[in-house]
Order: sequence, then structure tokens, then C-alpha cells
Amino acid sequence: MRENWNRRAFLKTGVMTAATVAASHAVPRCFLLAEETRGANDRVAVGFIGAGGRGTDLFRTFYGCEDVQVTAVADCFKSRRENAARICGGRPMLDFQEMLDGDLVDAVVIATPDHWHVPAALAAAKAKKHVYVEKPLGLTLAEDLECERVLTEAGVVFQYGTQQRSQDNCWLGCECVRQGRIGNVVAVEVDAPDGGAGGDAAEAPIPEDLGADGYRQWLGSAPVKPYCLDRCKTPGTYWIYDQSIGYLGGWGAHPLDILVWGCDADVSGPVTVEGSGLLTPGLYDTVHGWDMKLKLGDVAMTFKPGGDRTRFIGESGAWIEVRRNGTDASSPELLAPLEEGAEILPKRAGRNHVTDFVSAVKAGGTPVSTLRDAVRSDTLSHLCDIAVRTHSVVKWDPVKRELVEPSAEQTKMLSRSLNHPGGV
Repeated sequence: MRENWNRRAFLKTGVMTAATVAASHAVPRCFLLAEETRGANDRVAVGFIGAGGRGTDLFRTFYGCEDVQVTAVADCFKSRRENAARICGGRPMLDFQEMLDGDLVDAVVIATPDHWHVPAALAAAKAKKHVYVEKPLGLTLAEDLECERVLTEAGVVFQYGTQQRSQDNCWLGCECVRQGRIGNVVAVEVDAPDGGAGGDAAEAPIPEDLGADGYRQWLGSAPVKPYCLDRCKTPGTYWIYDQSIGYLGGWGAHPLDILVWGCDADVSGPVTVEGSGLLTPGLYDTVHGWDMKLKLGDVAMTFKPGGDRTRFIGESGAWIEVRRNGTDASSPELLAPLEEGAEILPKRAGRNHVTDFVSAVKAGGTPVSTLRDAVRSDTLSHLCDIAVRTHSVVKWDPVKRELVEPSAEQTKMLSRSLNHPGGV
């Protein structure tokens, strides 16, 4: 961790004034006012790997945390890394490996396109840096298991970007299920927003802001393909199979994580997955329009496109449904307040997801979204992807964490051939 540097002076006299930063980059005024009152402090030095889209939102939150000093920003787009670095006074860079060499950072926030999540996390863990990783986790089951192994051995703090665990209503719903309010869970219904088809695959000049070096870095271990307008921006970053499994994981991570948090059906016995989905030729080639049926031990599960919800159904038909915008139940008493001290799940909503991570880094604790649970929920996404793409029933042993009597086609999908492992 680093001694506090004077961000207030930077904001007033640096490349940008505080007023310009607030206007141009939408940094909340409370963040700037806090600079007036913060004294010298032992802050967690954080580096950002990815500063566009979700990375921008996270940057604002981390930058506003009084226990954080953002010291480095890596992004393949020059304007993104330089703009963010000007705000925080940190070092801009194309290759994030530069921030891992030495003591520039204590922790990194990984908000890249999906295919870089695990490679960046592995590099950070090997450098003994703590990691906050946006969802989904890996491109394959092999990546997920390798990520868990390496990060566990490294002993670094991990927080997954499933921020619903830091919402009071999501905690309450899952806690009440864990408390046995609906009896034994016999079925779970999971919905997540759908993906789609389309995209312009026509080769186009690489933008000057990205450049040839930036595009090579952006591709990382993905297959080398000519640059096209829709590859490096949403929704292409989520819907192109070279770099993602689509919303089966990208959005599915949220309600599937709620399933894992609310019960242990996915590890209660053998898992069987079957179903259908659309695979449309074109640039956007991840599964969409899926209709999955799973058996998690003795628990029946469905997974379909829709909103963002997880409904737990008990043996008597009573149910509790958890969504980010609310939690409902078949009867109001199922969500009645708990007795003080009776909680099973950690309740961190008052601290928010980012603060929970920072506190764990400083105190050596475990954040609310654990690596083991990230692997559990991501496993369900990958099993669904394998089932759709191989047109087969997939069986999984959650204890051995391996496919049961897999076909050659299923086995092949456990991993991918990498273009250049670890990036350029």
C-alpha cells in the first residue's frame, strides 16, 4: 500500500482542474469535496485493466473511495487510458504487465472484454496482486479451474463483479432460502437477458486511437482476425465467440450467482444439462434464444432468456424470487425480518461491492463474491454452451469437477487453442 499523495493538488493544478474533471468525466462532486477533508492515509494502490464501458463506471467508484489511490490505467485505446490517467494522476500504459512489475499497484480491477478476464487475473495473481474481476469469469471451464487454482495458491484477495450480492434485497431473498423458509428447494427458475445476431464483419481500417499495437493487445490470446467496426465495441465484445460465450455467461453470471448464493443445488449431486439455442451465422455467433433444462442433484432447473431473476421453489410450492430490482415471495411472511445474529450469509450491503473488496485487501479478509462461487456459476454457463453447440446431453460431476463420459466433441470444448497465451 502507498502513502497518500495529494490528489487535491492534482485536481486543482494538474493537467485538468477539478471543475473540468467533474464536467468532462462526470466524477461525482462528493468525490472532489472529499479531497478537501482527507488527510494522509495508507491507501490501497489500484491499477485499472480496461477503462471503457463498465471499466469507466468502476473507475469512478474506486477513485471516489477514500482508501484507494488509482496509480495506473491500462487500455488498448489511447484516449481511454490517457483520459483516466489524467483524472487520477496515474500512469497510462498499453500493456497492463507494466503495472504488475514492481510495486506500482497492490490490486487490479479487470474490466476488459471477456476473453482477457482470466489471463489478466492469472498474471496479476502471479505478481501477488489482488484482483477485482468483472463477470463472466473464463472463456472455458479449463480457464475457470486454472484461475481458481492459481489465485488460491497465490493467496490473493478476489472479488467478482456480481454486485447483486451487495444489495439488501438480494441478500434477504437468498438468506431466507438458506434459512429454510420454503423448505427444501426442489426447483429453480433462472432468466437472463438474451443475446442476438448480426454485426458488420467487413474489414475496416484500425482507428488511430487503437492502432496496430493496440489491436494486437486487444486480441490477446483470441484468434487473429482483421479489424472490423463491430468487433471491439458492444455488443460485439459480448457476442463474438472468439472472445466470449455471450450472455449465457455475460448476463447469466448474475442470476446464476444468486442461485449459487441461495442454495447448493449445483454441488448437491450429478449435474445433467440439455436444451437448445440459436447459433446464427455472422459476426455475432454466440448462443442466443436458449432454452435449457438442468438437473442439479435432485433439483430441477430451467434457464431461459428474459429479465434478470432467480426463483427458488420449495417442496410445498412456496417460492422466493430474487431480482436486482426487488425480491418477492409467494407469501409475505417468507421474507419477514430475521432475528439478530441468525444470519447464514455475510451481509455486506452497507459497505457496497467496491468497499467490500478494498476492506478485504486491507484487512486480509474474504469479499462477499468468492472465487469458488464464481467458478460454480460460470460452470453452469459453460455446460449450457457445450450442450447447445454439441446438440447433446452434458453430464458433470461437481465433486471431481469433470465431465462424465464425455464425447470427443464435448471434451474438445473444455479448452481452446490460444493464439499467444498471456497476450502480446
